[in-house]
Amino acid sequence: MKKILFILSIFTFLGCSDFLEEVDQDKLVPEKTDHYAALMLHEFNYAYPLFKSVYHMTDDVVEDPKAYTSAKFDYKTTYTWQREIEIDENGKTINTNGAWENMYEDIAIANYVIELIDEALGEQEEINFIKGEAYFIRALSYFNLLNLYGQPFNPSTANVELGVPLRDDIGVEATYNRNTVEEGYALIEKDLLLALENLTASNMTKSKWHPNIAACNLLMSRVKLYQEKWDDVIKYSNEVINSGSLSKMSTASPFITQGNEEVLYSYYTINPVFSLYTSGTTLDDSPYIVNNELVDLYDDNDIRKQAFFATVDDGTGKNTYRTKKHEPGLFTDLGFANFRVSEAYLNRAEAYAQKSDVANAINDIKELHNARYSNVSGVTYPSAADDVLTFVLNERRKEFCFEDHHRWFDLRRMENRPEIKHVFTLVENNGLKTGTETYTLLPNDLNYTLPIPIKERQNNPLIRNNERYEKIPVIDEAINI
Repeated sequence: MKKILFILSIFTFLGCSDFLEEVDQDKLVPEKTDHYAALMLHEFNYAYPLFKSVYHMTDDVVEDPKAYTSAKFDYKTTYTWQREIEIDENGKTINTNGAWENMYEDIAIANYVIELIDEALGEQEEINFIKGEAYFIRALSYFNLLNLYGQPFNPSTANVELGVPLRDDIGVEATYNRNTVEEGYALIEKDLLLALENLTASNMTKSKWHPNIAACNLLMSRVKLYQEKWDDVIKYSNEVINSGSLSKMSTASPFITQGNEEVLYSYYTINPVFSLYTSGTTLDDSPYIVNNELVDLYDDNDIRKQAFFATVDDGTGKNTYRTKKHEPGLFTDLGFANFRVSEAYLNRAEAYAQKSDVANAINDIKELHNARYSNVSGVTYPSAADDVLTFVLNERRKEFCFEDHHRWFDLRRMENRPEIKHVFTLVENNGLKTGTETYTLLPNDLNYTLPIPIKERQNNPLIRNNERYEKIPVIDEAINI
């Protein structure tokens, strides 16, 4: 245990720059397989490095117009898609862009595990499993980095557009640059194939706190989806669907449980995947709420509406929707991020829709609806290919709202992105409204790609930052009510 804690302390302060520099090979490292397993379980599963305010940037969130400016100010730079999200309008530095450092920390640990696990004391089956898990974690980490800080995948330009720096070893590199988007996806796919190879060789099955073969196939189907490789999406989704099943959702008990066969892998235990709260707020006074546009996509027979959302009376008898039910024992008994069989159905449905295979796309959605609706007799399913694709994308929005990075990543890769407007109401602490500011994220906005963190640019002046716009609001000062 001493050695586990020691190596944890080494990585606690590692960002990308630090991890790319030389590490003292005389430092103590884990010796036994269970040391390596515990290290990864704590580092990734427990404290998954979500980009904390990812949903504030989407069309699923709006402000509560009654909330004080002071309560919602910490998320304003991301909610309004500012060019520099780490510096507020008062010039104060805020900690809102830590995903880069945290994800590279996980990659550093995965690299160490991959290189050293073969020398660990333990059974070969356990060594294979841990190596497979490390490859999976590295693949998922790079997938998230690429879709936060790299350019959206475009088949015609992915070989030249910038992704993120790639490291798959523990060697020394004094300076580094960003690899292309294509190179990033190639490494992710390579890692997932190695994860599948090692997990298969282990012949082991562990709890839902660990990725399995089905989770690897599901992530691969997602990776192929983002690259518009429709036949491969169908292939890997089939693997998941053939090995798992959907489960009927209920409002009477948590959906994410050890016994739910639909759940393949569960992680991120320390916080909700997304909470519409800021420090010091409660459910009744949280400054951001669910966009009614999203809520209206669920009809009265859709079990997800009640199973997902907590509601609060806004003082006028109307409910506002706050977030996916986040307290343990409501939506989840496990983690707040999950790989589920439902994604395989939705990935495959989208691939079918893109191939104009309307019948198979709708069949997949019907299978999902049978597990999510109390009664599907009132659902009207489209028949035109374009309408089917829109229908599938709306189902993704409903199924995965406020989980992981799903909605932001889906928006980034859409061919026809919506224009998103976010209103920020200026409210003094005595309740006086003094104006509104309206910000717009355009369909082809450069601000869909996050800036490289300031700390990283300072440590590595050679790294190229992402070009982004200054966001200037449309101001209405004539409120005073």
